[in-house]
Amino acid sequence: MNRIIGSLAMGAMFWACSDGDSDSMDLGGGASGDAGITAVVDWEVAGVSQKGPFVTGSAVIVQELDGITLKQTGKSFKGTIKSDKGDFAIKDINLESQYAILEASGYYRDEISGKKSAAPVTLRALTDLKDRKHVNINLLTHLEYERVMYLVTEKKKSIAEAKEQAEKEILSSFGIDGDFAESEDLNIFESGDGNAALLAVSVLMQSDVDVAGLTERMGEFSIALAEGGSWDDADTKTAIADWACDVDLKGTLANIRRNVENWKYADSVPAFEKYVTNFWWNNYGLGVCNAKRENETKRNVNKLSKLYNEYFVCEKGRWHIPGDEPPASSSSWNGTVGSSSSGGESSSSLYDPFVRSSSSEPEDTIPPLPADLDFFDSTYSFTGYRTFGEGKQEVWFLTSPIQLDGNRERRDSVASALVKLMGKRGFAFEGAINNDSLDKVRCDTLSYVYSLEKENVVYKISITKELGMGIMFGSSYFFKVKAVVLKDGFEEMPTTDYSSLRFDKLSEEFDFAAEYLSSKSLEAWDDDSLTTVWTAHHKTDTAWVQMQTFSTILMDQSKEDAAGDSLEVFRKVLLENGFTYVKSDTVAENAYDTEKYSDHIVTKNGIILRHLYEKETEMAKYEVDVHVGAGMRAASAMAGNTLNIFVYGYSIIIHTQYKKK
Repeated sequence: MNRIIGSLAMGAMFWACSDGDSDSMDLGGGASGDAGITAVVDWEVAGVSQKGPFVTGSAVIVQELDGITLKQTGKSFKGTIKSDKGDFAIKDINLESQYAILEASGYYRDEISGKKSAAPVTLRALTDLKDRKHVNINLLTHLEYERVMYLVTEKKKSIAEAKEQAEKEILSSFGIDGDFAESEDLNIFESGDGNAALLAVSVLMQSDVDVAGLTERMGEFSIALAEGGSWDDADTKTAIADWACDVDLKGTLANIRRNVENWKYADSVPAFEKYVTNFWWNNYGLGVCNAKRENETKRNVNKLSKLYNEYFVCEKGRWHIPGDEPPASSSSWNGTVGSSSSGGESSSSLYDPFVRSSSSEPEDTIPPLPADLDFFDSTYSFTGYRTFGEGKQEVWFLTSPIQLDGNRERRDSVASALVKLMGKRGFAFEGAINNDSLDKVRCDTLSYVYSLEKENVVYKISITKELGMGIMFGSSYFFKVKAVVLKDGFEEMPTTDYSSLRFDKLSEEFDFAAEYLSSKSLEAWDDDSLTTVWTAHHKTDTAWVQMQTFSTILMDQSKEDAAGDSLEVFRKVLLENGFTYVKSDTVAENAYDTEKYSDHIVTKNGIILRHLYEKETEMAKYEVDVHVGAGMRAASAMAGNTLNIFVYGYSIIIHTQYKKK
């Protein structure tokens, strides 16, 4: 941090000594030189100082800054915190320029424990007092300080512009997006999304560390943000996410709200919980939990997490581990970031029969087959389960015994024995149909369907021959089974319609992108939720790199930069074709969500910068994720060395949600 501050000071000295004909910094965004500098005379500044709130007697100082260089002049005015609410007021302030630093030092009330901190902390706020007499000092003003100084002194931005940019960058690091008030106007004791964001950042940064740990985190965050504009510490982010997940699932997140309420200074504690839970959801790659994803199961793909590979289920607006009841929300938040509650019925009140949308759950969550289907013994592998219409249609997916690999005659013999056994149980052959719900079938495009009606239940068994390609092009012969159980006259609903045109090619909405795509592939589809996922790639360069085992990957920064330049062209093309920019965020490459169907990619700094766009038409809603990176392939290994191929370029992931069949 000292290195950055020193460089900022050197830059300031240079500008201060420049020739009068040169452009001077225009800190206020107005006239150059000292025309925009305003003296502050007999001024009073009041506000609140909050990590949690600083306790009575903590020191507050107003320090004057030079209007040209932003260097401290040495003039200061001192005050103290008047109550445990953290409020202060300093009178009779006289400054030669309106630019000042407000600094608070002392003990604070910890939102996590509800008690006074074990050690003091110092927070700062850079402000323009020209038209302002109220300045709050908080974690956002502190974290933005170095970034604002850099943007003003190095990038020649006005203080107002720099503060607006820095605040958005800080919040983006925590997955928070919105147009909020300026940081020095935010207050954890008042309602509103901006105040909720401030409290959430304060809670997340503190999490389970002591004051020394908090101080270290603040310093590392400030250094990373100052010149880079982002905080990409995957280890720290994951540690915070694991903590947030733990307190959320245990229901102890509500204790933080009670702590703030018990201080008796807040008329209404802002709904910070939505940002805390959203942080760990995104860190784990789960995404939002809403009515459309009710009962969906998804895996934590963050390899740094203590809960890596753990499965979570979306129920009642919250992700939780299957078998654990989700805790009741401690606020009025309904589980969706940016949403607000209302007295009316939610838009999701329309009957939705798709009570489960995941077809690849872990085996231990799949219920047993009915007794009438007990001929599918333990030699069969269960690969998925779905239920529709509140349990009136259940579907099991199975694969034939593993010992059939490499033996076509044996496969056909076992399948034939299964058919004969079903005949003895009263099943009848219904006919051969095009494949429905079977995954990327090879060699045989027909499924053979057998059915049985018993009392008020209909059983349907579909059998499909399949051929897989094994190691060194060997063949693996097997068959797949779909077992459907229909109750109370429920009409069967298809799980996947392979004849649908939308699975044949990428939507016409992306015809404009053809010249920018080196390759594209349909990765996933689900006819129940009317979704498809396509991936596409644009190759800009390749390189062969020979590395010793376990050595560091050597990326070519110039090739990566060239790919970035190429991506900027495509981003403009997206905008020109009706797509709306949503946001950008960063993810560590080793924590990138593989369920987003992106090939494993690497970058020079280990961070993937994603840009998200969306577009909605009468037919569908499209969500597009574009990011730069090199695909890495091991070409050969010899004598302890590995020859790798790096394919530089950018990747495009296209999620399509169709509105009707």
